[in-house]
Amino acid sequence: MASANAPGVVGPVPFADVWGARAAVPPSNEPDDDDTSGATAAALPSGFRRSLRWYQGAWVARAFVPGLVVIRQGSFAPRRGDVILASPPKCGTTWLKALAFATMARGAYPPAGAGHPLLRLNPHDCVPFMEMLFADGSAGSRKMGALPSPRLMATHMHHAILPASISNNPDCKIVYICRNPKDMLVSLWHFT
Repeated sequence: MASANAPGVVGPVPFADVWGARAAVPPSNEPDDDDTSGATAAALPSGFRRSLRWYQGAWVARAFVPGLVVIRQGSFAPRRGDVILASPPKCGTTWLKALAFATMARGAYPPAGAGHPLLRLNPHDCVPFMEMLFADGSAGSRKMGALPSPRLMATHMHHAILPASISNNPDCKIVYICRNPKDMLVSLWHFT
């Protein structure tokens, strides 16, 4: 945790350096958690192999629903300078995380430096998914709050699902990447 408060650090710090591990997706065989709005992920209409849920007008991964509910209820307050990387699954998320982290943190971690976090960590260990981080409720808020500004986060949330505190906030930047839908589906097919 010392690296998060180190003097002279410019740009985001790797999430794994602050918390020791990435925020992981709960295994799909775990029972659905109740969200605080009274509905369970299991109660939402399901799709392909029961791994998707229809939530707020969009299909989302079942494991993301608890985190989405917590974020939409206002548990996440963006700071000035926050950057959110938004992408549908299988559209270059890992590549975008690595590129954005390397760009934003180049003041603290020179690209040619031997100690660059991307040489020892996966991009997912450097940039957390908001849905996964907030799936465990208040712990996600605490972890996100401990990160120094500017924070770099990722999401698979559709723009329509993003709370106004993110989507209508001029201090919070959203970087979106997309891909030809046919290529995305072929990639998803091979991934699953």
